[in-house]
Amino acid sequence: MLRVLGKGSFGKVVLVQKRIGKERGQLFAMKILSKTHLVKKRQIERTRTERKVLSVVSHPFIMKLHYAFQTDDKLYLVLDYCPGGELFFHLSRFRRFPERVARFYAAELLLAIGHLHKRGIIYRDLKPENVLLDADGHVKLGDFGLAKAGIKHPWEGAASMCGTPEYMAPEVLSQEGHGFGVDYWGLGMLVYEMMTGLPPWYTTDRAKLFRRLKSAPLEIPSYFSGQSANCVGALLDRNPRRRLGVTGIRTAMEHEFFRSISWKALYARRVEAPVRPCEG
Repeated sequence: MLRVLGKGSFGKVVLVQKRIGKERGQLFAMKILSKTHLVKKRQIERTRTERKVLSVVSHPFIMKLHYAFQTDDKLYLVLDYCPGGELFFHLSRFRRFPERVARFYAAELLLAIGHLHKRGIIYRDLKPENVLLDADGHVKLGDFGLAKAGIKHPWEGAASMCGTPEYMAPEVLSQEGHGFGVDYWGLGMLVYEMMTGLPPWYTTDRAKLFRRLKSAPLEIPSYFSGQSANCVGALLDRNPRRRLGVTGIRTAMEHEFFRSISWKALYARRVEAPVRPCEG
């Protein structure tokens, strides 16, 4: 163990380095989770979900689970080390991103979401705190505790009300059933937040927040370009059947907002990231 990266109510994350084998010298982030605390906080199922999902996905913009093991009292998950930290940190630092920066992160996350959906998985908790930046500044989507597998439909397959309140889709709030569409809603929320500094309809009053999420008009700032305003509006369509992306990721990729993106180069990580960790 080299140093502690963070501490939480269930355990801690430490920086470790592999000493032997073909990955000798490589740095990893190791989650050390207390089984006792997981049981007390009723987080066992969430931890199982995260391990299960990470064991079946492989994508350049999704956190990779390299190793998992346990002792009598602890669980250990060895993951990618992301020295760039949370996207939330960088957004807080800059207050809001220019459109080109928001587009870059949104495009990488769109590919990550598409990969999950292809495998029947919905993420359900897209927010700046769950998006990490690797050593080159590319995104790594992490924290899969609220993910759900076995989804086959754009707007059906899951029913539980879960997620971070500020980012919940209307169909999640109303518990009408939800599917892939919740992640496109989440992407729209994130694009808006990256370009303004706050998610739309934000308020600290929980009851007022839920009312706004269900019915308040979406206010688009005047500095949004026409293409960014249209994309955000299409992603934040309250009707999941009409929402951009629900008929297939290609419809979102082909939106005017992403016109400048070379998808093959982006997937291959050949597009330079706008923020490098060394600049943080």
